[in-house]
Amino acid sequence: MTKTPVRRDLRDIEEEVLHCDGQPRVRYQMLLSGERVPTDSLTCGIAIVGPDAPLPLHRHAQAEVYYGLQGEARVTVGGHEFLLSEGVALFIPGNAEHAVHADAPARFLFAFAADSYSDIEYVYLDEV
Repeated sequence: MTKTPVRRDLRDIEEEVLHCDGQPRVRYQMLLSGERVPTDSLTCGIAIVGPDAPLPLHRHAQAEVYYGLQGEARVTVGGHEFLLSEGVALFIPGNAEHAVHADAPARFLFAFAADSYSDIEYVYLDEV
């Protein structure tokens, strides 16, 4: 287990794009992930979704937390829709099918109890 604190400044982190079926989708900045910085036990980043950049329906073994930072997004979890907005947290159980859509750009923090992002195996369930 890592015993040294790690500081990351979002302004210094390059934005990445998740591609699904060859199409660019949600954008993100990875804050903490063991394969990128010397951390373990927690992986988190900032995601940006919008009308042309949804996060399609998927699942993964790890539970996940979303925390709304800016704008509003519709998060569908197990067929139920939740509004994610500034200051709102949403817990998503492991293996729960979920997707995120927004009519205007929305930003949220995502976090997993995992050593690194590469440990998260996404299973996509539909096309966008």
